[in-house]
Amino acid sequence: MESTDIARLTLVMGYIAVKDLNSIPEKVKVLDSLRYSNKEMAVICNTSENTIAVTKANNKRQGKRK
Repeated sequence: MESTDIARLTLVMGYIAVKDLNSIPEKVKVLDSLRYSNKEMAVICNTSENTIAVTKANNKRQGKRK
C-alpha cells in the first residue's frame, strides 16, 4: 500500500467517525481525540485550517470553564 492510499484511507476513516455529527466543534473534538492534524480535519470538515485551530482553542477554553 502506498502512502497516498494510506492518506486517503485515513481521511475516509475520519469522515466515517464524524458522519453523524452536525457542528464543526463536535467534529473537531472527535477528530482531535483521534489525533488528526489540523490540515486533515480541515479537509474532513470542509473548512480552513485556521477555522480548525480557532475551534480547537474554543473547545479547550470551554472545557476549562466546566
